[in-house]
Amino acid sequence: MASFLKWYRFYSHTYPIRTNLVQTGLLFGFGDLMAQSAVEKRKPDEIDWLRTIRYASIGCAVGPTLTMWYKSLDRFGTKNTIPIIAKKIIVDQTIASPIINGAVMIMSRVFSGDEWPQIQNKLEDNYVKVMLTSYLIWPAVQTFNFSIVPQQYRVLTVQIVSLAWNTYLSFMSVGGEKSK
Repeated sequence: MASFLKWYRFYSHTYPIRTNLVQTGLLFGFGDLMAQSAVEKRKPDEIDWLRTIRYASIGCAVGPTLTMWYKSLDRFGTKNTIPIIAKKIIVDQTIASPIINGAVMIMSRVFSGDEWPQIQNKLEDNYVKVMLTSYLIWPAVQTFNFSIVPQQYRVLTVQIVSLAWNTYLSFMSVGGEKSK
C-alpha cells in the first residue's frame, strides 16, 4: 500500500491532468456499475456495459476539468482561513456544481442517443432534485477538501465521495424513479 501511495503521489504531482483523467474515468464507470447493480437491481448478465463505458468517458472529461477548476479556485488564496474557504465553496457551488451536474446529465443522454426533447424532459424531471441533493452533500465535502486536503489530492478526495454521488447521478441521468 505504501508503494502505491508513493507511486500515486509522484504521478498526481508530475502528471496531475493525466492522473485525474484516469482516476475520474474509472470512478465514474464504477459509479455507473454500482447504479446498475445496487440501485437498479440488474443482474450481472443485464449490465449495460456500453452505458458504463459512456459514463467512464464522461469522467475522463470531468477529471481534467476539475483539476483546472481547483487550481483556479486557489486564486482566492491558498491559506486555510474561513473567508478564503467560504469564497471557494460559494464559487464552487454556484458555478461549477450546476454546470458539471447538468453537463454530466446531458452528456450521458447524448451518448445514449437521446434527442434534445428527451434530454430536456429528463432535465426538467430531475435536475432540480439533483441540485438540491448536491447542496446537501457537497458544501460539507468541499469544506473538508479546501481546509485540509492538499491541492494535488482534491480531485481524488472528491472522486472518492463521488462513488456514491456518481451512482446517484447515473441513476438520475437515466430517469431516476421513472426509469424503474
